[in-house]
Amino acid sequence: MMRIPLLQSSFYQNQTDWKTVAILGGFIAAAILALILYNRNSMGPTKGRSGKRFSTRIFRREATAIGLTKYQTRLLQSFIKMYQVRRPFNLLSNTRELNITLGKALRDIEHMEDKEAVIEQRKLEIYRIKQRIDRIFADTNRMASTKQLRLGQNITFQQENSNRFTSVITANLKEFYCAQVPLNYGGELVKWRKGSKIKLFIWGVDGEEMVFDSKVMGYTSVKHINSVMLQHTNRVNRAIMRKYRRRPVKGQCSFYPVRIVEKGSGRKVTRQAMVVTNQGRFGSMIDVSAGGCALTSHKPLPRGELIKISFEPQRGNQIVAFGKIVDNQMVSRSKTTLHVMFTRASSKNMNKINEYVYDFS
Repeated sequence: MMRIPLLQSSFYQNQTDWKTVAILGGFIAAAILALILYNRNSMGPTKGRSGKRFSTRIFRREATAIGLTKYQTRLLQSFIKMYQVRRPFNLLSNTRELNITLGKALRDIEHMEDKEAVIEQRKLEIYRIKQRIDRIFADTNRMASTKQLRLGQNITFQQENSNRFTSVITANLKEFYCAQVPLNYGGELVKWRKGSKIKLFIWGVDGEEMVFDSKVMGYTSVKHINSVMLQHTNRVNRAIMRKYRRRPVKGQCSFYPVRIVEKGSGRKVTRQAMVVTNQGRFGSMIDVSAGGCALTSHKPLPRGELIKISFEPQRGNQIVAFGKIVDNQMVSRSKTTLHVMFTRASSKNMNKINEYVYDFS
């Protein structure tokens, strides 16, 4: 009896088994390789700029170049390891990765077992990192000339007596630009003589208030809108009170004048700030930042006055700070807007302000 067919069947069956084993082995090897690569990447940063391996030395150098302190740089480096940041250099620019990382750090810091003063100071440094990087981002995107104004952009005029009027850009040509003639509180057109100098305030990308000095060239009509023609100019300065990002806030506030009292005589004289509690006033908050705030009041105080202010951006979150009134503008016969620059606040109160303004949650 011939058994050749059976032998041939066994031979082909063995060939099929070896192919199956080889394919299965290839899949297993690929899976192991992928797992190794994943674990390697999940251990932390592997690449820096231009795809090169991450270098702490280069990171420190670039952090210093944008103005971060040694302590702030060390904080960021600790966050890179703690939160396994895949692209560490993204923490040195205004990116989503920066916001996510700082948000995690602020949430975790609440569970630190340390003195309250140490925790609040660490929080403050985290917010300062964000503020500094915000500042650098704004510097690279800041408007440098009125030729960059956009049609329909909101602006504010300020007269020599500090009265302000809102307006909007109606045209921007090579030789000059135009803005709608503003109305005063009585609904009448506000016009200036030809050649008059006028300040123009514009809000930047980070809430910064940029200031231009322009000259009135005349008046015209742009698409049936009464407009003032203004001479182009480069940006000359920016308002100090717009150094930090601001956020609108609603609610009442109370403020009190502060007097500086001298005690002693000669070399032993000391100066002490005294809050005049029996001269308190009420107001309505407009906005707030780490640098100051704006509010309206029916009983304002003069420019240059020192004050103590108390307000709640959120219910139950009372903030107390000391400041100086750097500007006041009458918006009606019974209401004045006060711009306050903070001069002193505890780390805890400053962190409350930063928490409200940045809202990393």
